This record gives sequence, structure tokens and C-alpha cells, in this order.
Amino acid sequence: MRQGRRFPLLAYLVAVFAFADTTGKGAESAWPANVRVNQDHIGNQQAETSLAVDPNDPLHLVAVFWEVISVDPQNPGTRQKRLNWAWTRDGGQTWQSRRFENDVYSSDPSIKADRLGNFYIETILVPHFRDQTDASIGILKSTDGGETFVKTADVGFNRFMDKPYLTIDPDTGALYVIWTDFGPHRGPSDVLIFFSASVDHGATFTPPRQISGEATFGSWATAAVGPGGEIYATWSAEYYPEKRIWLERSLDGGRTWIDRSARVADIPAAKNRQGSGLCWPTIAVDRSGGPHHGRIYVAWTRYISLIGTVELAWSDDRGDHWSQPVRVDDVEVTGDSHSLAWVVVDGEGRVCVTYRLLRPDPAGSLRAEYLAVSTDGGATFGPSVRISDGIYPNRIFNGDYDEPVAVGNRLHAIWADARFGDNDVFTQNVDLDDFDEDGILNDGDLDGQYADHPCTGGATAHCDDNCPGVPNPDQRDSDQDGIGDACDATP
Repeated sequence: MRQGRRFPLLAYLVAVFAFADTTGKGAESAWPANVRVNQDHIGNQQAETSLAVDPNDPLHLVAVFWEVISVDPQNPGTRQKRLNWAWTRDGGQTWQSRRFENDVYSSDPSIKADRLGNFYIETILVPHFRDQTDASIGILKSTDGGETFVKTADVGFNRFMDKPYLTIDPDTGALYVIWTDFGPHRGPSDVLIFFSASVDHGATFTPPRQISGEATFGSWATAAVGPGGEIYATWSAEYYPEKRIWLERSLDGGRTWIDRSARVADIPAAKNRQGSGLCWPTIAVDRSGGPHHGRIYVAWTRYISLIGTVELAWSDDRGDHWSQPVRVDDVEVTGDSHSLAWVVVDGEGRVCVTYRLLRPDPAGSLRAEYLAVSTDGGATFGPSVRISDGIYPNRIFNGDYDEPVAVGNRLHAIWADARFGDNDVFTQNVDLDDFDEDGILNDGDLDGQYADHPCTGGATAHCDDNCPGVPNPDQRDSDQDGIGDACDATP
């Protein structure tokens, strides 16, 4: 694996081949083709995706996303959106989808499952869209595996809120909602982070409470639960000369929080691309029982002159101190920008980050979905692999986030792209032991890292896949440079 930029040549060559067909049509799939999640409402746009898996059945997943059902012709930026969800019981090979038919504007959904197999959705609901009154964060619950949902509660009623996020304690089933609350003056110090909890399976929630301090205002919050039930919340501040990422911690179910938020990282102030999710930090905690048990990971996007790079830092002392940031992405083509990073940790402690790549194009930007994985606790990341079938037009806003989920040795990635002309939702079920499923393991020599001892000399065993993002079962490497011919521009 690489420290910083250890494998730039391999990453560059993988990128060149991955993007040889910039339309997405006819491009060779890196592995079994992406699966479309939404089946109905052809022509409408979908985006802002989130996945959850049933703890009792790794093949049973439910996804949420919003759908644009109409656009104001006088103001194209004004969209009427509705909540959609979809479910699968075969590991994502087939999906059924449904719209929440309540005739209420809905946006910013996320989803979680409890140990009983119930699924919960949070989503912003705005009954009176034009004047933005009576808004709330709606909580929906499914007891039939995600086929139907019923609204059980409203949180933060009649406030101007943005980007709520739902997490769950997998041991107790407690639900935690975190969101950005905009005060009446809309100044920097009025952009605050609020929190609410439910301990009765979503029937009721505690009164909203502010967890950001006077000097730690911000937005774009996410949260995760540690192995001891500790709650970690992170967000970014967009109003400092330097953008700043904060972390708050509660050890008692959200009743009390640390007096002073911890600083995760400072990011030089820079413009970001529209629809890039800003430097929205996402968070995960290692609950695997492995050597990094309890380690907290935060991933975000750093922008320099409109070019985004994905970074990650970690903490081993419940967030009091943080490592230096490590760069995650490695697809190095001039003008490429990376964003919408989301970090999850699987049951073996592997740190998985999905992110979006945007590439300039004369007809407008193009987009693809990528995955990077660390097997050493976030110290280094192996070469990124493309998980979308190709690169596709990015002419339409495709949301600020895409949340994958890991279960067993699989990562289920999810995102929206416009390969068919309008944004649809797609998933990819990735084998974390063998990305391209060609029979050659990513870490074939079983030393705990992949891409550090690539197959050469005709070897196909006891060595690492020399082109982990493109199937090449023969591991042919004509020039013996450690890069398989399937990825090598000069074999």
C-alpha cells in the first residue's frame, strides 16, 4: 500500500483505461455490472442516497433517495422533491422501489436498521414549500423489511433546518438524529448543530438540544456510535479564514457532551465546485474487535483552486487528538476533482472510502464513482478502483452525499448518475477480498496489505492482484514492472 503517493503510476494507468470511453457507453465493466435501484417515474431525477443492511440478513438491504417530481420553469433551481426507498433481499441483484406518497416536499434522507430488522428513515419534510413553514425532520419506520414505511415522529418542528443525519446504536437500538439549525439572522454564529435521541424505537424523541458551541458553529454534520455506546458527531465550519472540522462526544446517550469541541483538522479556505458537498466530513468507528478497535475515522474533501482531494484522519483517544491527514484518492489526471467522500469500516476493520470523481469535458463535466481501502487503520490506502461501470455526464445536480454500507466481506456502494440521460440510482456490490472478482486476491500474499507484492513472472498465487480494478486472471505482466498488462499502457 502507499503512504501519501506511493502508487501514482499504477493509479494513473488504471484511470487512463477506466476512462478510455468518456461517454460510458461500451466501456468495459470492471466487474459485474452496476444495478439500477429505482424502477419507476422514468425521466425524473434521483439523488442523495443512503443504504442500510439488516443485521440478521446480509442479503437484505434498503436504500433511500429523493426524486424530483417537478421543476419551476421560472426558477429551475426550485425543485419539488419526494422521498423514495427501495429494498432487496438478494444482496442487491434486484430491487423494488416505492415513493412516499404524502404530497409533501422531502429531502436529505438517510436510513439505518436495528438489530430486530426494523428500518428507520429521517428526512426533511416541508408541507408549505413556498414559505418554508411547518418544516420538520420526519422519522419513518418499517417493520416489514422496507416494503412499507409509516411516519412515527417529527423532530425539530417548525425550524429552518438542513442536512439531518440518522445513526443508531447497534447494541441498544437507540436512534440519534443530528442536523444543522439556522438561526433567525443567518449569520455565521447562527449556523448551529442540534441533536435529538429516541430510546423507544422512534416513537418519541428528546427535545432538540444544541451541541455546537459559540466558537464551534458549522454545518454538514454526521454521527457514529462507538463500541461502548459513545456518540461521536462531526461537522465543518465554513466561515473561518480556514475551514475547520469539529468533533463532539457524548458518553451517556446524548444527555451531556464534552465542554469544548475537539478540532479534527483545519483546511485552507478555497472555493468549491457547485454540488460538491463542500468539505462535508463523514465519520465511522471501528467496532471490529481488531487491532484498531474503537478508532474513529473522519473523511472530507479539501479544495485548492476548485480541485478537490479526499483526506482522512483518525483518533485513538475518543477524539481528543488526531493524526495528520492522509490523502485517500489517487486518480491523477489534470483537472480531476474528488468529492462526496464517505467512510465506513467493515467487520474486519478495513477502512473503506467511496468518493465521486469529476472530470472536465468540452460538453460539461463527467463523473464516476471510486473506492479506496485501507487495511492498516487508515495509515495508508491502496490504489483506488472505479466501481461505476463507466464515466457519465454530470449535467444535472446529483446531490451532496452518497452513503454506502459494509457487511461481511462486501461493500455495497450507492450513487446517482445520468448514464441514461437523467439521474438514476445505482449500486455496486464489491468483494473487499477480490475487487474485480477474477480469482486473484487483492492481498494474495496475506501480509495484511494489498498491492505491495504484485504478481509477476506468470505467478497467480501467493501474490497481490497486479491490476485490482480490472479482471485479469492470468496476471500477465509482459514488461515485469508489477503492473498487469490490463492496466499497463506499455506492456
